[in-house]
Amino acid sequence: MTQDRSLQWLTIGERYDVAVRMVRIALAREGLRVPAELDITARLRQELGAMVAPSVVLYVDDPTLLLEAVVFNGGAGLQIPQPLVVCGGNPNTRVIFRRPDPSNSDVPETIRDPVLSLQGRMTRALEAIADRQDATLSAALP
Repeated sequence: MTQDRSLQWLTIGERYDVAVRMVRIALAREGLRVPAELDITARLRQELGAMVAPSVVLYVDDPTLLLEAVVFNGGAGLQIPQPLVVCGGNPNTRVIFRRPDPSNSDVPETIRDPVLSLQGRMTRALEAIADRQDATLSAALP
């Protein structure tokens, strides 16, 4: 399995429901919103009858950054909002997200600044959790 260097993760030493609440609060403190989410666990249970650990994708944005990006590139909605995954485990919960990478050629030049700003604020929100947990963000998935 190859490592994706564009991803970061944080292990939160809390139950899944507590960790999701912590993430939402930290994002809100950075002025970020979660306009949409996908409950992976419920969807897989409903559509396939599969039972998996609790997991949710939170789509994070800032409406001002989205507006800025859309003005310059109609396809900005493919980059903003940014997904953030919260995966339950026992007893810890893992949060996985994209790290800011100015050299990422997948992001069009016209929207690079708003995307990097959003990713940076998401990172700061999760760093605040890491600081309280005496943990660090990992640069790539193991």
